[in-house]
Amino acid sequence: MYRARRSHRDTANGGVTMATLAVSRYSPDAQRLQARSTMADDLEPTYREIFFSALVTLWFAIGTGALPGSEDWINTIGLIGFSLVVAWAAYRQMKLNVASLWTPMLWYRIALLSYYGIGSLVPIWTNADTQEMMKGFYSYFSYEIVKLNFLITAFNLVFLITVKVLFIAISNESVSKVFRDKKFISPSNFSMIAFGSICLVVGSAANYFIIFPQIAGWINFKFFSTIANLSVLSWLGYFMVIFWGLENKRRELIILPIALAFGECVIGFFSMSKSVMLMPLVMVSIAFIYHHRSLLRISLFAGCFVYLFMFLSPVVSHVRDMNERYYDGAAQIKDIPGLYWSYFTTGLESDQFADVEIGWMRLSFVNAGTFVINQYDHGMVGDSYRYWKIVWIPRIIYPDKPIITDVGRELSYAANGNYDSSSSAGLAPEAYWNGGWPLSISIAIFLGLVFGLWTIYSYEVIQRKAWHLFFVVLFGMRMALRVDGAFVSDILGPIALVVLAHIALELMNRFLPQALAGVMRRPSAQS
Repeated sequence: MYRARRSHRDTANGGVTMATLAVSRYSPDAQRLQARSTMADDLEPTYREIFFSALVTLWFAIGTGALPGSEDWINTIGLIGFSLVVAWAAYRQMKLNVASLWTPMLWYRIALLSYYGIGSLVPIWTNADTQEMMKGFYSYFSYEIVKLNFLITAFNLVFLITVKVLFIAISNESVSKVFRDKKFISPSNFSMIAFGSICLVVGSAANYFIIFPQIAGWINFKFFSTIANLSVLSWLGYFMVIFWGLENKRRELIILPIALAFGECVIGFFSMSKSVMLMPLVMVSIAFIYHHRSLLRISLFAGCFVYLFMFLSPVVSHVRDMNERYYDGAAQIKDIPGLYWSYFTTGLESDQFADVEIGWMRLSFVNAGTFVINQYDHGMVGDSYRYWKIVWIPRIIYPDKPIITDVGRELSYAANGNYDSSSSAGLAPEAYWNGGWPLSISIAIFLGLVFGLWTIYSYEVIQRKAWHLFFVVLFGMRMALRVDGAFVSDILGPIALVVLAHIALELMNRFLPQALAGVMRRPSAQS
């Protein structure tokens, strides 16, 4: 559904036309039927997507009994078909409504395409050095890749069916009336520029006064990882402030957030983190894309960041390796630029992996995925779900709480005896490792419900201009990208944080003291 932009005069009071959804004044009663219809049309999986996903799943199911020697072609044809279906679904969603850029369903598809579409083609068609390095983790066979692809496509099929059923149920009158008059998401009492500025200040303070000093060794916070989560707010601030400045022709306001974003990239440089180097640039780019929306811009944006990711993967891997080898993982801040420089020179040592396509290899989880499937099929059932009962207990209450993410180190140790490295197989293979097909299907259904509801939630946040809830929206995008992660730490754990964040942000929006609200509330039309 397309709505024409309002004029600059209409947006001068701090309101903006968000994507193609926001209207000048939100009215739940007037908009309910139209919004629900548009939401279903724009966001839910189509029967065509489910049908072709089922065909790809059937292809791999038949392929598990194919003649030896034909596995590479079975995998190649099936993965190309799978990638086309997922890419088409993501393209369709973006074409129908660019606001779906904020929904978990879109990012789930992007992650699935990257890691289990394109990524699963890497060990088949990459060079011999890359294949050899991948098999250093686990020496898989072609027929094991066929089963892995069967598991991934079946998992995705169950996921899509679950989301489809969820949307059908929500559109049913008897089900939807339960939620119709509930105000779970209230329009923000802050303008976008006010709330974006708050996010920018808090997130940047966490970056420059906590995270960077901790990395540099100047301070030592006991609960550093908890405090560091506040840095995510800066990502929201970059988008909101820049977008508001562009929409309202206040270009001078975009200089500071752009400078802070590049500063955070520098922090990512010293922390040897690809995500911290890239995400600030992603949020800045999204603001410019939203200002002038087109599929060409989105395609160029995606291409540039795929290239950056491919470029940074081998560089960061080299730097981390040198850090572990020569500094026991504790290189001083003054030594880190030299580690990066050593990748492009022979200053420390010649690169023994010069012919390994590390960028492509980082996209593939075939070695870890086939390993855990092989483990389960031979009676060695995984126990990486064992911490699910305690994952929501804060460490301040349970000081001796085990380190949940150690299951990644245990996986590496089980595969190749290396406990100093952390690995993951992905949500579907991990579920199979812990409980075979029954648990894989159960986790697919659970994810379908979580990501489906979160997609609707994100849509409504944008529709209602609930800027104060954008932290939850961003967390949904981030979680959807973790289809390559571990279920307990990457999916189950953050859910409690997100629920508490929603409640706290809604209370803040509704009951903030009148004096503060009066300063930051949208200016009246008369002013």
